Amino acid sequence: MEASARSVAATVFVLAAVLAYPAAPGAQAQLVSIVIVRHPETEPSRPAQPIIPLSSVGRQRAALLVHTLEDVKFTHMFASHTTRSREAIEGVAAKNALPVVQLPAPGSLLDGERVTDQTTRRAAIEPMAAALTQLPPGSIALAGLNSENIYAILNKLGVPVAMEGQSCAKGTLCVPCTSNSCFPRDDFDRVWHLLRDSSRKEPVALLEFRYGAGWRASDR
Repeated sequence: MEASARSVAATVFVLAAVLAYPAAPGAQAQLVSIVIVRHPETEPSRPAQPIIPLSSVGRQRAALLVHTLEDVKFTHMFASHTTRSREAIEGVAAKNALPVVQLPAPGSLLDGERVTDQTTRRAAIEPMAAALTQLPPGSIALAGLNSENIYAILNKLGVPVAMEGQSCAKGTLCVPCTSNSCFPRDDFDRVWHLLRDSSRKEPVALLEFRYGAGWRASDR
């Protein structure tokens, strides 16, 4: 991948922070950057195999994400409780020497049941939103999530939902719904970058972009 493609995320970070508060000295240090990615492609779910890992194509895409975000210095790593969400960002976490905190934690009790890959993906909404909301100023976090919880977590972080019957126009601060009923289910290359200021409820900015334009998985 060319250097310009690899540094696209870092460029987005800088531009977003500068455009957000151009006249406020030191304001950028007060912002919290949250990058959200959906897990890449997975192996088919089988009753005899309760864990759903990334497929070979998904692992290649996860490696591509490492290159895409290589110029970003993260401070926190989060993933939902699913194996695929953790595997999506493990490479980035290793490069930044950071542990991946899964919420809810696999093996923990939730409503009297052990949390596993089969636990509803929406179980991550409340604990993940709480953890991301409580990040200290200056934090730069990466969260690997699922189609069932991305929009709901963005909404919990202050992004409003589009009015009924309306869509989110490009460049607007909104999510189309809070479930995966309106999620682009076949898209695995989208990145959401949220800029937050703890002193205000609504985010400073929400940017969405795609990584690896024109990328194709190898036949391996």
